[in-house]
Amino acid sequence: MRHDITFKNFETHDRLNTLIERLIAGLERQTSSFRQEAVFLHGIVEKNPTRELYRISLVLNLPGRTLVAQDERHDAEAVIREAFIELERQLKKYKELLRNEHLWKRPARREAVRQERKLGVAPATERQRLVFLDIIEPHLEKLYNFVRREIAAYLATGDLAPGDLSAEDVVDAVVLTAFRSWDDRPARLEIDRWLLRLAIDHLAAEVKRINEERAVTVHVEEDVPETPPEEEVVTLGDEIFDFYQPDEDLRLEDIVPDPYVPTPDQVLESRDLQRYINQTLAQLPRAWRMSFVLYHLEGLSIPEIAEVTGQRVVEVRRNLRYAREFLREKLMESGLKIAA
Repeated sequence: MRHDITFKNFETHDRLNTLIERLIAGLERQTSSFRQEAVFLHGIVEKNPTRELYRISLVLNLPGRTLVAQDERHDAEAVIREAFIELERQLKKYKELLRNEHLWKRPARREAVRQERKLGVAPATERQRLVFLDIIEPHLEKLYNFVRREIAAYLATGDLAPGDLSAEDVVDAVVLTAFRSWDDRPARLEIDRWLLRLAIDHLAAEVKRINEERAVTVHVEEDVPETPPEEEVVTLGDEIFDFYQPDEDLRLEDIVPDPYVPTPDQVLESRDLQRYINQTLAQLPRAWRMSFVLYHLEGLSIPEIAEVTGQRVVEVRRNLRYAREFLREKLMESGLKIAA
């Protein structure tokens, strides 16, 4: 980490220099995950001779963010120490934001504490939590995207209504389950695969619970559906574009990545293909669709899919074959142009 500390209106001394070097070394360790050529610390320590007051300003430049800490005190060592503490606090918060911890960490921790008290078990040490976080952190973004896509699929099939489940709540629950069952996780599954299995199980359980509750709930204001059932299947998927915000749309890249859209005509064709693929995937039996998604989007092998979904390898192969044949046949019937 590059750094430059300037002193104004007073002479520094060995003890102060040693303190600054130690604090910079600690900050350097905490910024080791960033590209070091993009990390720069600039500081000014200034003394006001008339008031015997020391003022410090620290600016830490990071990729995508600039952190600033300022303080003033009557003691030079104290003002430097407090400014570095504030900078480290901001740095920790920024790193948590990059790891999407704001989506699940505090709710998960509150639930963990409640469960620990309810069960009367000894609370996990902070070290255990930090080790767990370091291990699963690289997989959280992938987990969040998978959950978001699965919720969209449940919405498209009508198994969920808007607002029934959020990706944040599901990831929160999955992380908590993973933390509590860490010692019992299957050794033959990689961490990211295991998290996917926990997510699939949790989503299925929540969808079942929500539908059971809905089945026994009578809404006085409920209207007769305006769309006949036979037409609803044909228009399935169009409503997704109505109640989802732009950043929550079921996009083509969520299903089958297609980065080559250089002309306006191709954009329109891609949009049509996108909508059709979304509708068609929603019509697949869930076992077919899950095998297709895990294989083509998540990159799991067939044996891994069998382990994650609890199916036999032969069933996974058959589901993949049926899903591909169904999609190919529907796309050919649609008359949409498919790039080679």
